Amino acid sequence: MTEPTWTPDGVSIYAFLRSQSDEVGRLPDGLSLPDERPTPGAISWAPGAMDGVMGHHAGAGQATRQAGSIAELVVKACGRPTKARLRRLYRAIDDADVLAVLDPTIERVVAAKPQRHQLHDVGRWLATTATDRGAVKVGIALLGVSGLERDVDVVRVLGAHDEFTLYAAVALKNGLVDPDSELWALAAIVDGWGRIQCVEALSATEDPAIRGWILREGYRNSIMYEYLAYIAATTGGLVAALQTVEPDRSLLTAAGEILGALVMGGPARDLHDYEQGAEAVEAYLSLMRTRAETIGDFQTVTALHGFLEDQDDWDDLTAMGWTATRRSAFEAWCDAILADPRWDDLITVGLLSTDSGEFHRADEAARRRGIDTYEIHKRRIMTDPLGSSWFRAWQQADSDRAAELAQLAVDLLPLEEIASGPADELGLGQPWRAHGALDWTLQALRDHPGVGQDLVMTGLRSPVTRNRNMALHALKEWPTSLWPVESAAAVADLRATDPNAKTQEFAGEILQRLESGS
Repeated sequence: MTEPTWTPDGVSIYAFLRSQSDEVGRLPDGLSLPDERPTPGAISWAPGAMDGVMGHHAGAGQATRQAGSIAELVVKACGRPTKARLRRLYRAIDDADVLAVLDPTIERVVAAKPQRHQLHDVGRWLATTATDRGAVKVGIALLGVSGLERDVDVVRVLGAHDEFTLYAAVALKNGLVDPDSELWALAAIVDGWGRIQCVEALSATEDPAIRGWILREGYRNSIMYEYLAYIAATTGGLVAALQTVEPDRSLLTAAGEILGALVMGGPARDLHDYEQGAEAVEAYLSLMRTRAETIGDFQTVTALHGFLEDQDDWDDLTAMGWTATRRSAFEAWCDAILADPRWDDLITVGLLSTDSGEFHRADEAARRRGIDTYEIHKRRIMTDPLGSSWFRAWQQADSDRAAELAQLAVDLLPLEEIASGPADELGLGQPWRAHGALDWTLQALRDHPGVGQDLVMTGLRSPVTRNRNMALHALKEWPTSLWPVESAAAVADLRATDPNAKTQEFAGEILQRLESGS
């Protein structure tokens, strides 16, 4: 199929991405695909997130039927790619849940044994001419099983977008004899789910350069370091690197981030699964005793100290080297490192930083050391009333500070705009920043009865369901004698008409308490 006899209308996703890529193949951050159809107010998936998190989620029966139909159409198109056949194939893919049907579709196509070059042509046609992401994904998969030698550049272009990186990584592994260098190149230019998927595909690499890159940089991604920390520690050879004569600063920083992520645990294997975990912690803490110098170091040592204190079942870990003697030594090292008075000066400098990441690391370290940062957060609120400093300011609020923060919220937030009337809005994203800022205050007001009555009334009238629920929670915790004058009527309205059934029920519970006089 040298020239397709039919192509979908519009600019293909492949042509669009190729026009957007820079000289190394990297795409602009947050680039939306031309087939994006956002629904106002709805939660949207980040590129590649659904495929990365959900896996196959359609009903098995439906997926099997769709896979069989699509596979049959692919094979027919290989034999004779007429306009009618190509159109039917494209429409069948467009109607399918590609995430659910792709693997069984490919299995059926391979089992049918079409001519390899014909299958490649159909795959290339889908990958390069499709205007819908599902068809592009099927095209990438077909290229992978039919060989990539002459079209690896197509997969490079598409794989640079996180929506397609998983499919590109699988295609590279299926379609190349030695895919590691291509996977590495792709991993280096993606940042989110694409980085995670490429590094996972490289977990068995024997290439020392790639292993070193995974250890020092490759685990970093914009989703969660926890996804790749275990691979970085094992594939990257963390213990051996820390046991070198004089590890450099960048390695110490990377080691701290990896160990911190392993302590946090979550979606992937963590410190409980890492057979060399005790050795890695011993090597790291031994170095930190003389070389701890950044807020990041403080955070990692604090996290390790918490891990040692919080574990209540050491049986399995003891078998992996976490002996009582070793744990006692680790705790003593952590205590000594964290007791160093130099941390206060570093935290002070960090709290003055204009870099948000550095500031938040310093702020978290200040919290752990009991340093009062209320005034700093109050100034940040006054500079950016829609920012996140409300949360930390309220965490440090006594009764006087609570009154001050409530007045700041009244003065700085657009309360009339927020109180536009109940709806069932999620309140996520840039248009809802003011409602999100009010969240922090409403959440805190339950602990400060009678403070911020105007803010509670604003919350009850917000279109964001979360705001209304938080305002109701505040009323639930307050004595009814301290309720705003108009609040009972507002709660009654929510019980009768709130667009969210659970909020209606909650309002009924609150009102029942008022009516019973309790």
